[in-house]
This record gives sequence, structure tokens and C-alpha cells, in this order.
Amino acid sequence: MKRIIFLSIIIFTIVFDNIHAQKIKPDFLGEKHIVNSDILKEKREISIYLPENYQDTETDYPVLYILDGQRYFLNGILYQNTLKWKEKTPDFIVIGINTNNRKRRKLFFDDSKMFIDFLDKELIPYVDRNYRTSSKRLFFGWEMAGGLAIELLAQPQSMFSAYFIASPTHIDTARLDLLKKRLTQRDNASEFIYFSISPVESWSIPSLENLSKTLKEYAPEGLSWHYKILDEENHHSTPTKTIHEGLNKYFQDYPYIRFYSLKEFDDFGGITALKEHYKKRGEKYNLSTEIHKDTKHFLLVQSMNEDNYESFGFFMQEFEDYYKSKRRDFWFNRYAQFYLKYQKPKEAIEILTVGLDKFQNSSLILGSLGDAYVKKGDKVKAKEYYKKAIDFASKNGDKNIEVYESKLKQI
Repeated sequence: MKRIIFLSIIIFTIVFDNIHAQKIKPDFLGEKHIVNSDILKEKREISIYLPENYQDTETDYPVLYILDGQRYFLNGILYQNTLKWKEKTPDFIVIGINTNNRKRRKLFFDDSKMFIDFLDKELIPYVDRNYRTSSKRLFFGWEMAGGLAIELLAQPQSMFSAYFIASPTHIDTARLDLLKKRLTQRDNASEFIYFSISPVESWSIPSLENLSKTLKEYAPEGLSWHYKILDEENHHSTPTKTIHEGLNKYFQDYPYIRFYSLKEFDDFGGITALKEHYKKRGEKYNLSTEIHKDTKHFLLVQSMNEDNYESFGFFMQEFEDYYKSKRRDFWFNRYAQFYLKYQKPKEAIEILTVGLDKFQNSSLILGSLGDAYVKKGDKVKAKEYYKKAIDFASKNGDKNIEVYESKLKQI
């Protein structure tokens, strides 16, 4: 589907089975819709963002539910649109639940049970029925909506896999007791909590310290939680950073792994641990379970940078399909020259032959084949390839033509 707006937003009308929806005037980001909830007995504004390629895939997507969507709906969209092009985050659906500011206190605290029923019995079932959703359901809430998250965490059935909570208020003893009871029973399926506050929010710090103590004492194995004091933020700036840092930490196993030394690779657990990591990643995010191409690329490069022939040879065998898929003749030449450095002309010729099938007019590969046959002691073949390299270098304006001519003369 073609995109004509900067953020590539598709907003669809929500029409519940037992809720009437009325379309209102779209803004520059798409459409919003008014829905009438039987449970809340009021009209709600709901916005839905679908990933750019949603209509072209069969993928099941995580869903991020953002309370106070009238303020923070864009943050979830911006996060993925900024980072997904470099595969730093998966695509996910974003639901913006818009709330009138005057009603927030009542809905998120006094009438919280009713609002939770709205989420549990109306909104979430509708989204799951009408969109391709995965089992990963995420929640963001600020201030009173952050306090509501603690009550959601304490529900008998876990509605959300992960919670991102900014500057929460209304974390009272009753909510903490409910949470403690739920955590003690060890049957809460939530897997991640990230909550934050700024140092200036003195009114909320004691309750967050109590929350931290509760989690420290009762959090079951498998529940990862993080408490962050955002030193340079204030009550109204914590949401942006919380959404970004929370999603970043939650999806930390999604980006491909890059090792900056072979020791780092060994400390990670070597090829066995790497394969297991990508197997789990693929199963979690509905992706290929193969080692990511960029991980393969940088392991080969690191081996050459550290002048480690043993590791290089191992990775070339492990990643055979990868090196054959390279789209630049430069890489076939570089791999071959590393083999030649260690007096391995046979391996170099095998690599360059694959490269020549893809880049038949590459003077770089032809010249490198000349080098390989010199190492092998086959001067006839070496001359043949140097001559071909000179011919194509002349036609293509290759500045290395003098190098090939010099090597030919030396035979």
C-alpha cells in the first residue's frame, strides 16, 4: 500500500460488535474514531496504527497499547519508524486510547475496575479478532495511567506481556498488596516491567521505592524489571524517554549481534550459543532462525582484522551460503586475498570462481585469479587471467590497470 504521509500511518475504524463507531474529521496523521463503550457508557477516541507492510504480510504483530493516546500515540510509531530500517526493532501495531483530561482521575483510579473491564472484554478482544496480533501485548501509561498499570499487573489473568510506566502516581497500599499477592502465586505471565521517575517528583518517589522493594522480594523468575531515575527529566518529559528506553530494553534481543573482537565472540559462547540465540529470536519474533547476515559479515571482517586465519577459515565454512550471496566483487577479492596471504591458492580460486560467475566483467576478480594462479605455480592460467583483467580494466576505466600490466610483465 502506497504511503503519502511522512510517518506512513494507517488508521482503521474500530467498530465493536456491541459498540457503535462514528468517524470524525481526520487530522494530518490519519483518522481517529469515536466509539461508544457499553461498559464505560461513554464515547472513546481510539486510534490504530498498522505497520507499513501490514497488508503485504501474514505476520502476527506485537501490539503496544498507549493510554493517553492523545499525547503519546506518536511515540510508539516514531520509535519503530526511526529504528526498523536498520532492524533495531520489530514492527508492531500501536493502539492509542485517548482520554479526556478531566476524566483521567476517575477512570484510572476511582473507576479503574470498570476501565480494566473495558480493556479486557471490549478493546483487546476486538483488536485480536480483527488484526493479526502475536501473544506479545505491551502497555504504556504515564502518571495515573502508570498507577493503573500496577493494578493491571495484579489481575488474575495477565493482559500484557510488558509494561512501560512513566512517573506513576496513585500507587497506594491496596494496589501494592494486590500485586504482592499475585506475584506470590507465581502465575503471572507478565515478563517485563520498566518504570521511571525524575528526581524532582518527590511526591511519587516513596511509592516507587515501595514498588521496587515489592518486586525485589516477590518478582518470580522470568519477570525482568527495571527501575530508572531519569536525572535530567521532569514530570512531563519522562514519557518520551520511558517509551524509547523501555522498548529498547524489551526488544534488546531483536537487533542483530555484532562482536567487536573474537574474544567477545568466544565469551558469548561461540557458534553454539550464537545459533541458540538466533533460534530463540526467530521463534519469538516469527523470523528466520538463521544467524543474521550482518553478524556473519562482521565475524568474517573481525577475523581478517585480527589476522586470525583459523577463525576466518571456520567462519567461511560455517557461512558458505552467506559469502556466496555477496553483492560486491570487492568482498570476493578481499576474502581471496586473505587466503592468499596464508598461501591457500586453492581456497582463493574457489571463492573467486563463485565471484566470477556473478561478476563476469570484474577486472578486480580476474586480477585476483591471476594472483591465485601465480601462488599455485600455474603461470599459463595466471597470464590468461591478467590479460582478461587488463582488457576489462581498459573497457571499464579501472585505475588498477597498471597493476595488472605490471604483474603480467613479472611472470
